[in-house]
Amino acid sequence: MKNWSMGLVFGLMCMCVMGCGETVEVPPAHIGKLSTSSGLQKGVIQPGRLRLDLKWGMYQTLVLIEAADCGVKETMEVYMPKDNLNLTMEVRGTLSVSADEENVDKVISRVAGSVIKDNYRIRIIDNEEIYRIYAEPVVREVARSVVAAYSIDELMLNRELTGQKLEEAIRKELASTPFTVVRFGLANVQPPRVIVDAQESRKRREVEILEAESKKLIALQQAEAALQVAFKQQEVDLKEAETQVMVDQKLAEGINRAFVTQRALKVLETMAQSPNKVFFLPQEVMTNPMLLLGPVQDALKDDKDAAAVALSKN
Repeated sequence: MKNWSMGLVFGLMCMCVMGCGETVEVPPAHIGKLSTSSGLQKGVIQPGRLRLDLKWGMYQTLVLIEAADCGVKETMEVYMPKDNLNLTMEVRGTLSVSADEENVDKVISRVAGSVIKDNYRIRIIDNEEIYRIYAEPVVREVARSVVAAYSIDELMLNRELTGQKLEEAIRKELASTPFTVVRFGLANVQPPRVIVDAQESRKRREVEILEAESKKLIALQQAEAALQVAFKQQEVDLKEAETQVMVDQKLAEGINRAFVTQRALKVLETMAQSPNKVFFLPQEVMTNPMLLLGPVQDALKDDKDAAAVALSKN
């Protein structure tokens, strides 16, 4: 009877021990796996609460893997064979750990992670540690390989296309790792100083050529305008000359003694209205009135000039 009682107590104690366990949580943006001394258990645990049991002396432990999107940035110097120069560049991207069970088991078996403080039954592996082991060498090598296929000028002119090729190549190379590529691209390119100086010099020359072309066009337009003015002035001069010829011709055809006498009388009338009452005329004027036209007109002109000078003094 005593032996039976002792067996009953032992059985009850075992049942209590087997039923005891610690409640733990898989936080958001994480996935988990249960592990025992015999290995990993089947199934990937999604965020939520669960109980870690003790069965037949075998403690369950929880392994957490950070599954949030991981932003990465790599700055590196790349040798450009086509230019025989070094180029500094930066690539950026976003990766996430795949929840595929095979990938999860691979990560847990190869990445140590760290035990959570005050709870030895929970171990956590962050995505930065996974990135350093699985992805960082691949990203740097692929980035160098893709970029080095171009010259620096080609790279600067086709940055978007180069970024697309870079993402495709990294996505392909990381397909066999625990990571899934969300996006990846060429973030920054810093060409060597010698390239920058050459580009600036070329741009200055282009600006100088444009300025010279502009000045040339202005000079040509001014010359064309001057030429048109000269043509117009020539037309005016020719028209005046033709008019003078016609006047002279008409005068030569129409002048007779009666016309000359009439004009001489008009000259004398004008002389009478002049304040200068003394005129010196050759005696021949009395017999040839035509000689009167020139001297009288000159005298009248002198009178007008003298009057203008006197008016300006007053």
